[in-house]
Amino acid sequence: MAAQKTVLVVEDSEINRATLSGILSSEYRVLEAGNGREALGLLELHGEGIALILLDIVMPVMDGYTFLSIVKAHPDYASIPVIVTTQSDSEADEVAALSHGATDFVAKPYKAQIILHRAASIISLRETAAMINQFQYDRLTGLYSKEYFYQRVRETLRQNPEKEYDIVCSDIDNFKLINDIFGIPAGDRLLHDIAALYRTVIGDAGICGRLNADQFACLLERRTDYSDEMFVRVSGEVNALANARSIVMKWGIYTVEDRGVPVEQMCDRALLAARSIKGQYGKYFAAYDDQLRGKLLREQAIIDNMESALAQGQFQVYLQPKYRIRDSRLAGAEALVRWAHPEWGLQSPAEFIPLFERNGFITKLDRFVWDRSCSFLRKWDDAGLPSIPVSVNVSRADIYQADIAEILLGTVRKYGLAPARLHLEITESAYTEDPNQIIETAGRLRELGFVIEMDDFGSGYSSLNMLNRLPIDVLKLDMRFIQSETAKPVDQGILRFIMDLARWMELHVVAEGVETREQLERLREIDCDYVQGYYFVRPVPSEEFEKLLREEGTVAEQEPGAKRRRPVFLAADEDTAYRDLVRKTFEDLFQIVEAGTGRAALDCIVANRDKLAAVLLSATLPGSDGFSALEAVKRSRAVWSTPVIVTGPPDALLEEKALELGAEEYVDKPHTAKSLRRQVLRAMGTTASQEWKDSLQEEACRDYQTGLLNRRGFTAAAGALRAEDLPLAVCLFDLDDLKKTNDTFGHVEGDRLIEEFGALLRAHTRENDILSRYGGDEFVVVMRQVRSEEAALKKGGEICLAARKICAPKGAAAACTGGIVFSVSEEPVTELIARADRALYRAKAEGKGKCCLWKG
Repeated sequence: MAAQKTVLVVEDSEINRATLSGILSSEYRVLEAGNGREALGLLELHGEGIALILLDIVMPVMDGYTFLSIVKAHPDYASIPVIVTTQSDSEADEVAALSHGATDFVAKPYKAQIILHRAASIISLRETAAMINQFQYDRLTGLYSKEYFYQRVRETLRQNPEKEYDIVCSDIDNFKLINDIFGIPAGDRLLHDIAALYRTVIGDAGICGRLNADQFACLLERRTDYSDEMFVRVSGEVNALANARSIVMKWGIYTVEDRGVPVEQMCDRALLAARSIKGQYGKYFAAYDDQLRGKLLREQAIIDNMESALAQGQFQVYLQPKYRIRDSRLAGAEALVRWAHPEWGLQSPAEFIPLFERNGFITKLDRFVWDRSCSFLRKWDDAGLPSIPVSVNVSRADIYQADIAEILLGTVRKYGLAPARLHLEITESAYTEDPNQIIETAGRLRELGFVIEMDDFGSGYSSLNMLNRLPIDVLKLDMRFIQSETAKPVDQGILRFIMDLARWMELHVVAEGVETREQLERLREIDCDYVQGYYFVRPVPSEEFEKLLREEGTVAEQEPGAKRRRPVFLAADEDTAYRDLVRKTFEDLFQIVEAGTGRAALDCIVANRDKLAAVLLSATLPGSDGFSALEAVKRSRAVWSTPVIVTGPPDALLEEKALELGAEEYVDKPHTAKSLRRQVLRAMGTTASQEWKDSLQEEACRDYQTGLLNRRGFTAAAGALRAEDLPLAVCLFDLDDLKKTNDTFGHVEGDRLIEEFGALLRAHTRENDILSRYGGDEFVVVMRQVRSEEAALKKGGEICLAARKICAPKGAAAACTGGIVFSVSEEPVTELIARADRALYRAKAEGKGKCCLWKG
């Protein structure tokens, strides 16, 4: 039920007030005042909430005319209608009341039906006028709204067929940047002030409206004297406004010749002219002409053909090879779309991609590219080629799709791929448009296992604070940025700073657009990770890229959760028996490499510079002594932060020299294995990079064969579960008859089953699920925030079904059986595993290869 409207009765006579209140109270909420001053007090309390005022003229303290003058001069109250009530019904009194701003005039004594009808009519008229006003005028600027501007232009053109007109539209360069830096309120004030300036400049000579955020339009009578000087003058007046900060405005002019063109298109064409000079210094206006018309016709032809082109397979996915800079080996690819039109030939993406981004077709095209890229990966895997990732573009339009994560996840699962095989490129400029939305979406995709790349880094204006918030794994340096930076002297560019920043943020860096040997060497010098560009290979069709895979060999990037490459520990000592002691002491944590001479130690350092965790270095190495190797380590940018522990006889001078050259520790010989381990790990704990500290911790918690958590890691992960992770599903899987497989086909085949089942679990679960090899042939999966028992059982059944494809070596009957427990309350995970174990054995009793839900 709608709330009653409020009417204010201003009357000094108590009897008259009571009469009016009695008439009106059946339809309205009535407020009463005995004079004008009391009435002003009520207006201050209720403001525009008052729908109508009935006002007596002759009153003490403040009469009706004085009250009317004050109300109509007040911007908050001026629109409230006023009915004047008086004993006199003379024409002079009525004119006097109306001239002071009254809406209507009624004489006493009051007639109930007349009062009610007039009140209802006037209130309705006011509301209708307010709605019309709201439709006609833009609330922020007071100019005509877009729709009403279009209507007024149509009326003007129809009513004045003999006159010639121009549509002039303006656009502010990088207005969003103004909002980002100075805040939305400051941006709104600027737009309000620009609109006021337009009203002053145009006056009665034209019609002005606001089309969009920072876009204004005017209809003016035709003129032929447009010049940069004219618009420079207007631009100067804009920048003289209080809220302006070096505003750059562009104007576009459309000459109205064909009045059959919709007004909306006229404005679009004027804006197209304005956009055509964006970024051009010294250009302030442009006119829509045949060249722009040709561009518009070309864009329309592209739009008319795009759907059929996709259906007919005219779009093709090319692959831009990506190389690891350290050894120039193939490490991945970027998927790029090309359009092979049967009549137009091969079209440049620069022509159709921006158009598709504007009209929304880019979402369909992107999904096509994602699907084709995954099909390539599946084909290469089936052919036994190395597993590499492919980077695909995720456009701004994709980000705002509510089901983007489900679509991408469904695409990789369709081809049986881990999400990390698909790297998702999001442009730097996209992060600046709606950072919170992008951060939320990219964060969710990253949690699912996708690798997130910031594309075109260096082409926009991301702040360091925003960069620190972004959930990204890779920075891709913009081609133009690379070309300009590598042309500068080493000490004048900022590439090294960016590399140091990326290292601090633990990001990989890919440089795009590498075209010369000099650019490559500069990037190699600052330890950039990957490069792509014409210096190596142009983008090629998938068949040609497959040939590169077969011919050149690859370096596959590490996938999250996959078996990790162990960090390398160099034992450089002239004594073979001592090196054996070192190996036994540290082989549970590191991959041990050995060197018996200083020269061999230097070679090992160079060969393992990207994975070297620590160096144990004898001060008395023959050939080139240990101190020479120590100096080389501390001099090389690639390994200078690697901790070096020097060993030698008890000698104060040797110890002092080692520490002066940068050694982290000097260990006297002889010593015990326990003492050596403690001193080395202590030195690494204070000096090793965070990467290696994390790696050591990770190794201690991982099953080396599968890359999943071991029981220690599982216990730690399960202990971190919280109430927000509920409901939980704990799934216990057992590889049936693994012992029989080992006995019949050998442990190599059994190990294959274990490793492939670990990979299967990663492919069929989410990034935030906990995966563990709990025992020899037992695996545990903890799934967070599972919707229902049915969903948990369905997922368990899916894993058991998929396991049959890998659990059949040479005709063996082995399979996977699962037990699941669903929990909605915080309980010890050990108890949940015990219940899942009971469900597992019930499943085995019913027949191996099934999945059973624990029901109590």
